[in-house]
Amino acid sequence: MIHYALLLQGGEEHVTLGRMALEYVGFLSFFSVYGALGFHFQVLKGLRAEKGIDTGGSVVDRADRRAGVIGLVGALLMVFTLVIGLTSRAASRHTTVMAAVNKGGAMQLFQIGCIALFVICFALAAQRMRAAWVIAAVTGLAYALRNVATGRWFAPINPIHETAASLWLGTLMVLLFAGITAVLRGSQSSEERGRLVAEMVGRFSPLALFAAGLLGVTGITTAWRHLKHWNALWTSSYGYALDAKLCVVVIVVALGAWNWRRMKPRLGDEEAALAIRRSATAELSFAAVVLALTSLLVSLPAPGSSGPPGAGGPQAAGPPAAGPPAAGVPKQP
Repeated sequence: MIHYALLLQGGEEHVTLGRMALEYVGFLSFFSVYGALGFHFQVLKGLRAEKGIDTGGSVVDRADRRAGVIGLVGALLMVFTLVIGLTSRAASRHTTVMAAVNKGGAMQLFQIGCIALFVICFALAAQRMRAAWVIAAVTGLAYALRNVATGRWFAPINPIHETAASLWLGTLMVLLFAGITAVLRGSQSSEERGRLVAEMVGRFSPLALFAAGLLGVTGITTAWRHLKHWNALWTSSYGYALDAKLCVVVIVVALGAWNWRRMKPRLGDEEAALAIRRSATAELSFAAVVLALTSLLVSLPAPGSSGPPGAGGPQAAGPPAAGPPAAGVPKQP
């Protein structure tokens, strides 16, 4: 593994770049899986029934298939982080991968089952099997609420926070790459392309507003559980990383508000569709920076904890004391 030293407040925190990269891949997997689900059920729902839209081989169907492919990529990334996590955990404990799986108990088996279902369902969804989307959605709901069974009051907060971020920015990502791109490359008239983009963005907005609100509530809750004291924001490496993340989050929220309040009302022609594609790309670019800072953040020990993340800190959704993230489930402070 590659290490670098993060020097803050005269202290030294050794952060593993490999761990950060694995966390980042885990976040991308969530964005892809839940973004595809959000796009299919919220953005495309009912759009085929709109007057003037051909359902046979239409741009809507092409966008839906592309969303299935993106979801499949996310599911495969989950498999990748699952394998890396279990392998590293087994190596750190000098045991086999199967022993590491057994050590994780029923929750580990549940995660493996959900990830396997994601792969199968999105592979079928990419082949236009609509029933597969329903199974994927049920699996996604169960996966998001997986920690409810632990009986710990705050245990579901992290997964719900991850899901909210994915339903907002992940759906925006799929809307951009699967939806708007498919529309602008379609054979419809310029007026029809503009109208389709306006319809898609209009259907995305309620989901984005709900998910952003849920993200804020769960984010504040999680941050407080990790910080414990406000002065940790300016007296710890974890606090500095969180400060940096929050600064970029403000930019993402501002761009999202701009797209909602200023760009969305202008939609209706192809020129406006191209403009919102540019502004959505900017929003996603800053979101990528947020994910990078989050990958750093969850690799640092929380204030008051001893040792690396997961070695005694309060991160309920984090990995065991030894090894990288558990089963492809990234932590989200």
